[in-house]
Amino acid sequence: MVFWLASWAVCAAMWMLLVDTPYPPELAAGAVVAALAATVVELVRRQRVAMVRVRPRWLRHAWRPVVRVPLDLVVLTRTAVVQLVRPRARHGRFFAVPFAGERRDPEDNARRALAEALGSFAPNTIVVGVDVERGLMLVHQLVPRPSAETIDPLELR
Repeated sequence: MVFWLASWAVCAAMWMLLVDTPYPPELAAGAVVAALAATVVELVRRQRVAMVRVRPRWLRHAWRPVVRVPLDLVVLTRTAVVQLVRPRARHGRFFAVPFAGERRDPEDNARRALAEALGSFAPNTIVVGVDVERGLMLVHQLVPRPSAETIDPLELR
């Protein structure tokens, strides 16, 4: 019940952020939608398809992707303006960076999920996936900036 309530609170908060209206009908609709979403979250969680266990120390660099958003927007905007003035073929770049972890335990699942989700948060970088067998993380950048901080912001490699 505690997890369901926490899920409901997060879903209701997201509803309020998206709707941004304090009118009673919207609040009621948000409560119902949040209850449905929390129920679905709980049903999926009980299937135990992929257990995760996040270590709090992994989140010490979670601020980096948020800070990268405005910086990446500047880089992408500048690149778009230059492309409008002087059109030429431009290509992004794929990087295959080492990513240790062949285990299939809850900690390794969480580490891969965090690396993929937060690595793709900033608009210039998209983590395509983690190849567990080869020990690689495949990353695409629209404007190549090969630094560890932009490819793996949480340093979970």
